[in-house]
Amino acid sequence: IIAILSRYDDLIEVNSKRIKLLEQIAENLYKEWFVRFRFPGHKEAEFENGLPKEWRIKRLSDYGKIETGKTPSMERAENYGDKYLFIKTPDMHDNLFVLETEEKLSEIGHSTQPKKLLPPNSIMVSCIGTGGVVAINADYGHTNQQINSIIVDNPNYLEWLFFTCKGLKTTIEMFGATGSTMTNCSKGKFEKLKIIEPTEALKIAFHNVVNPLLLQIKQLQYT
Repeated sequence: IIAILSRYDDLIEVNSKRIKLLEQIAENLYKEWFVRFRFPGHKEAEFENGLPKEWRIKRLSDYGKIETGKTPSMERAENYGDKYLFIKTPDMHDNLFVLETEEKLSEIGHSTQPKKLLPPNSIMVSCIGTGGVVAINADYGHTNQQINSIIVDNPNYLEWLFFTCKGLKTTIEMFGATGSTMTNCSKGKFEKLKIIEPTEALKIAFHNVVNPLLLQIKQLQYT
């Protein structure tokens, strides 16, 4: 038994290293293309006011519905069960994809807030307390009120928008400053956050390169 457990520990360690490496590769490519502007064709691109001429300033709300989570009454035990992920910030830490959660909601719990249900591959961003933690839900689920999520309109934008949101940590902390030590970036503030949008061709090219890496990460997380 000890030998078997030891092999599992070794496998987990190897998988963790592979996940970290794959995510780093994807994030480095994001920074190379969209932060340092060394994207394919950058040598021929025209720049204006420090940005490639065809790029635009957009808001997060331009990319999908923004949903703020909610906690069903904890006084009703029947709200909690084993059907729907109930995602809180600790579930997101060090997880690109959230596969499991400490708590889950029952069908009854879901029915108290059905419009809050997130489809898979929504981008979740913590905006209260520890701001700027970002993850993607692997299955249908709800979040608590500390998290704002983007239900992404175009699945081809998922990878680019995920790393864009990761880069907003300092902005979220600044916009969410309330004079106390706790970040509180409301839905209204979150959906109005401005980001730089590259061309459609670049977003699609990034998706084509990075999507296979994220799928590998998800598979390794399941292992």
